[in-house]
Amino acid sequence: MNATIPDAPEIRFLTSGEVSDAERAAAERAVRSALAAARGTATSVQVTLSVVPDPSLPRPALARAVAVLDGHRLRAQAAAPRLEEAIALLRDRLAVRTSHLEAAGGSGVRRRGE
Repeated sequence: MNATIPDAPEIRFLTSGEVSDAERAAAERAVRSALAAARGTATSVQVTLSVVPDPSLPRPALARAVAVLDGHRLRAQAAAPRLEEAIALLRDRLAVRTSHLEAAGGSGVRRRGE
């Protein structure tokens, strides 16, 4: 079963600072994209987007995701100068975590010959 099927759970968002609707939509697409390769079912997904309005910080934008995939909690986060960059990094890191879960033989993962 693919994690992006229509009956997958709605992504819950927590935001702080100036986060636009477009950035929120980009984060949703990024997380769904990262989970698309998973053969299991996502039962819960929460995304946190945060921007600290402090120009002295080198990476004031944070994107974090916690997804429960067949009972396994996957977490990824990224900080960057801009939220768009943090979201792109988050997508890549969550995709890596998903592939590691499958490589480790996580629940719902089909192995060769099965």
